[in-house]
Amino acid sequence: MKIFVIELYEDDPEKSTGRKMVRFGFAKYTEKPRGIVLNPLSEEVISIDDIEIVNKYGISVIDSSWNKSDAKFYARFMSRFSRRLPLLFAGNPINYAKPYKLSSLEAISASLYILNFVDISLKLLSLYKWGKTFYDLNRELLESYRGKHKDEIIEIEKSFFKEEPQQ
Repeated sequence: MKIFVIELYEDDPEKSTGRKMVRFGFAKYTEKPRGIVLNPLSEEVISIDDIEIVNKYGISVIDSSWNKSDAKFYARFMSRFSRRLPLLFAGNPINYAKPYKLSSLEAISASLYILNFVDISLKLLSLYKWGKTFYDLNRELLESYRGKHKDEIIEIEKSFFKEEPQQ
């Protein structure tokens, strides 16, 4: 499994989840996007349909600060292989329970889970104490997205917003 980190040096080096993935040998640095590029601006959702690209070329995450990045910034990384994640909630202490505001590690881990690489996904999460929190918070969603095609994932995501609160 080829995992790449596009490091932009915006985060505190001690808190950078991208750097930690590299330090522990799970990922390598790259200056340009390779394979599937996780990008929150993409209209395409990551799905099992991307498995061949990931197997052949890998997956890249842009390791930047949510506070310093805007739409113009992410637009620089748009390509035909850009993908966004479906609805998931951050488990990290900085953005805890915020939808879509995942750390680089959470984004890669979730992508791998959706692509059926569950073992490596969980190994990545084990690098942080809050990794279990992310998994527990999103277990049901991750399982429902796992191995699904993009149209199915979009329907699952939409249905989450349609659910009526239980009384």
